[in-house]
Amino acid sequence: MKTHVFVATTQGLVAIQNITAIDDEDISSVVSVNGTSTTANISSSYHNFVKKGVGIIQQMFGACSYRVDISARIDQGNSWQLAMFLGHLAQSKGMLGDGEVASGDNVICATGEVNTTNQQVLAVNKVALKYKLAFSQLQQWSALGAKVQFLVPQGNQEQLGKNDYTMIVNNLEDAASALPSTTTPQSKPTTSAIKTVSTHYLRTIIIMSIILFCVLIYGFKAVILPEDTQHQDTINPAQASQAISSPQIHVQALLRQNKSCETATSKTLPSSNKVFADLTLKQICELYLVAPPSQVQVLLIAQDAYTVLPLSHSTEGWRIPLPKHRLSNRSYFLVTLADALSEEEIESLRLYRENLSKPQQLTKTKLTNWLQTQHIESSIYTHRLLVD
Repeated sequence: MKTHVFVATTQGLVAIQNITAIDDEDISSVVSVNGTSTTANISSSYHNFVKKGVGIIQQMFGACSYRVDISARIDQGNSWQLAMFLGHLAQSKGMLGDGEVASGDNVICATGEVNTTNQQVLAVNKVALKYKLAFSQLQQWSALGAKVQFLVPQGNQEQLGKNDYTMIVNNLEDAASALPSTTTPQSKPTTSAIKTVSTHYLRTIIIMSIILFCVLIYGFKAVILPEDTQHQDTINPAQASQAISSPQIHVQALLRQNKSCETATSKTLPSSNKVFADLTLKQICELYLVAPPSQVQVLLIAQDAYTVLPLSHSTEGWRIPLPKHRLSNRSYFLVTLADALSEEEIESLRLYRENLSKPQQLTKTKLTNWLQTQHIESSIYTHRLLVD
């Protein structure tokens, strides 16, 4: 199920087809038409809407620049801002559609300007015309079986009569509630919930069985073996060393030499109290978290943005994406998991993350407590990438 976001304009609905993070300070954010090199006239305004300081997108979603593909040109005004925010929010949750609506999908059409200081949604012009142009398409999507909403600023409420599609919003928090939540309580347990409960139950049985086995073995040795230890088997030092040196989690960095990655050298960063040593961004070519096979999933959670990102795995390890040309340090958590989280659990974590008024409010203690309340067994590591 996808959520399709449309900008309501005086020329009709314009779909937000795709959003790609560029995260390069040297590249301005851009709005492209249908995935081509043709740019919309609102590109410079969108860049300001993204930029930290005057805009909100970088602060909320992490990257310093983005490319957005839309289905048709938008040449003027700021009434696209509300829909663009919702597009970024849907993209961050992994649910943004491309404008090709199917049965069961969610459709959000929006018009409104955003006050980037207090996050209020401001009234805009010609809302009645925008709704009139969109109405027939809204009906078609509704008949198809999609959930359809048309978001309008509270200041424009009187321009539209009561209808089946309009949702009045006063601020970005109101608008965000238009997106579907995958964590809504249900009257009956879902398959994934049953699977989660079964997994925890099975894990408990296994642990208890191991403990009981150890107790029995210890009791057996206490009764059968003599009290003196002169006849006990000695342990080969090599065997002891091998037993102790179990696979440890560490960060593996490929560092450029002579300003080139062609002759990069590898550096291992062991953890000290689950903290990895700082690295300077400009010296890194590639970065990986190396963990034993028992860790089947790793999440990257930024401390300065609302990013919750499952990492991809390769033969080198779990690849850590590198932000380019950042102006400030990047601090983040790496959460290792022996049991992979379901999409519902990851979405629940994202919602918890986004409910913090500022990204920096997420501490390791808060994250640990939340994971424990969800009965998620994990280890949390901290790392920082420095600009200089």
